[in-house]
Amino acid sequence: MRRLVSRKTLAWTAAGVIAAGGAAAITHLHGSPAMPDALAHAFAVPDSAILDLSAAIGMKLDALTVEGRAMTAREDLLAALDIERGIPILSVDVAQARAAIEALPWVKSAKIERRLPGSLHILLEERTPYALWQRGDRYTLVDQSGNAIVDVPDADPALPLIVGPDAPQHAAALFEALQSEVDLAGRVRGAVRVGARRWNVYLDAFDGGIAIRLPEVDVAAAWARLATLEREHKILERDLDFIDMRLEDRLVVRIHKDSLPANPALDAVAPKKPPAPVTAPVTEPVNGPAAAPAALNAQKRNI
Repeated sequence: MRRLVSRKTLAWTAAGVIAAGGAAAITHLHGSPAMPDALAHAFAVPDSAILDLSAAIGMKLDALTVEGRAMTAREDLLAALDIERGIPILSVDVAQARAAIEALPWVKSAKIERRLPGSLHILLEERTPYALWQRGDRYTLVDQSGNAIVDVPDADPALPLIVGPDAPQHAAALFEALQSEVDLAGRVRGAVRVGARRWNVYLDAFDGGIAIRLPEVDVAAAWARLATLEREHKILERDLDFIDMRLEDRLVVRIHKDSLPANPALDAVAPKKPPAPVTAPVTEPVNGPAAAPAALNAQKRNI
């Protein structure tokens, strides 16, 4: 089968094959409408005689246009295509080229059109970073669907930090629930997936911020309750290690050891049902953090 590029494709750069900004930037050398898909399929596997004839009458690849490219490197795109200028345009395996492009880390989807007699047009949809996934000292951008995009050298303060083996797949549902209280959501700096079943979210800072222990279900309801406590009692102004929201009928908190004596206002939000002391929380499993988990201390950093 004819190769889809020789490495000398990179020489196209000098001719301005793909603009630095990624928009369609190549003027078609022979202006003509796009070839319908049905016609393209009809010539999907032409024999060598047809290919030679098509090239002889000018149906050769002379221009490549790209739309929607922002993060995908030009060199990576050309290497994935593996085609060279001057080949019969009917020899390009569009399905194979599309699959190769969609295997690139930033590419979510791609469409490719032959535009006879000599142009190939590529429409890209790239992935959008949604969160930063931390594993030890490794940081990976992930999209809203939980797909890993690329590793990055350090934390990005513009993105929430997530921790946990299955955190990318569940982050979108968490942050959607947190957006029900926009002001409170704006203070979230990170989230740790605990035991593959629930989340601890960290306010204001991932290291040293207040940890909010959320329940496995009804996250939005617990989050709304916390927002009400903050509006009515300013509970988040206290020097707290964590607030445990997992119990509907009581509030469990831990105050920093060097904190001032308790404020009477906090007592007003204590248990509403049968009295129970506000004491130490339920111990977390070893694979999930408490307010400041020792296993993750080396990972945490202010973002």
